[in-house]
Amino acid sequence: MNDTTLRTAPITLDRRLLLGETDYQVTAFPTDDHRIDLCIVSSDGDGQVLSEISGGLAPADLVGLTDVLTSTLSGLIALTGPPLSARADPPPERRGRHPNQGARWSAADDARLVARYREGARQRELSTEFGRSAGGIRSRLERLGELRPGEPYRPAPVTQAQVTPAAAPVSADAPAPHTPAPAGPPTPAAPPPSS
Repeated sequence: MNDTTLRTAPITLDRRLLLGETDYQVTAFPTDDHRIDLCIVSSDGDGQVLSEISGGLAPADLVGLTDVLTSTLSGLIALTGPPLSARADPPPERRGRHPNQGARWSAADDARLVARYREGARQRELSTEFGRSAGGIRSRLERLGELRPGEPYRPAPVTQAQVTPAAAPVSADAPAPHTPAPAGPPTPAAPPPSS
């Protein structure tokens, strides 16, 4: 958006969002000094104002302000909320997510993931077992060299000949293991000589 757009097609936003018991009223409109006045007011079910934030924004600075506000508000949540370990239930914004989403993978998890993938575990099983999204499972398998980006997810059970005793855990920096391609169909045996 530039100043000409702001002058010729003024943007007015009047929006109401209801999140749980909290009502958010958002208004934005252009000003004579080519800025946008923004006001956000939240109130509880009884109409009591919980929070209010307002100010003038330069259209050219909207992207930067978005990053700054997101980072600042995330930091304030972390500073003022109880530690995750003290919560009985996941916070509302985490419900429905996988419990380990965003958590670091340990070397033991990596080794177990590779082993389970090679055993033929389905992506859905691994997602449940590791508490991570299907995309997180796939991404980790790509990082560990078990899948190439874009390659279909088709775990092949490892044959006894491919099993090596006491395999070392796979690290994120380890080179991709190479699994030989399956051989083509067997060649038919020559018929016995006729008598």
